[in-house]
Amino acid sequence: MDVQKKTAALPKAGLFACFSGGSNTGSLTGMAALEVVRRLGNDRVGICSLPAVLNQVPRQSALVQQIERLVVMDGCHNACARQLLAGVGIVPDVYLNLETDLHLSKLGPFSSLEFTDEEISQVVDAVLAAVGEALNTTGSS
Repeated sequence: MDVQKKTAALPKAGLFACFSGGSNTGSLTGMAALEVVRRLGNDRVGICSLPAVLNQVPRQSALVQQIERLVVMDGCHNACARQLLAGVGIVPDVYLNLETDLHLSKLGPFSSLEFTDEEISQVVDAVLAAVGEALNTTGSS
C-alpha cells in the first residue's frame, strides 16, 4: 500500500493542552481541544504535540515556531503544560487553567472519566474564547 504524508496548512493558532488522562480536568483539556479543532477547523487552530516539542523533535519544533499565536491550557494548579513549555522557551500568548480560571475541581488521580457534559461545554466555550482572543490580537478573522 502506497501511503503518502498529507501536508496540512499551518494553523493561525496553535493549542497545547495538558491532555493528561490521569484526572478529570486533564481529560477535559484534551476533549475540549479536539472539539475546538472540530468546530473551528485546522486552518484556524491546530493541536500541537507537547511531547514532541519537549523531546525537541525538529519538525514539530520548527512548525510551532511558525504559528502566529499559541494558546496553552492546563487542567489544574500544577500548570504542567505551561511550565514544561517554559522550559523549552515557549511562552503562550493566551493561557487558560481549568482549575484557577474556570473553578473546576480536580478530583485527583484516576478520576479520568469523572466529569459532566456541562463541564465539557464550559471548557469548550472557554477554549473557543481563548483561541478567539489569540486570533484577535493578530488582527486575523
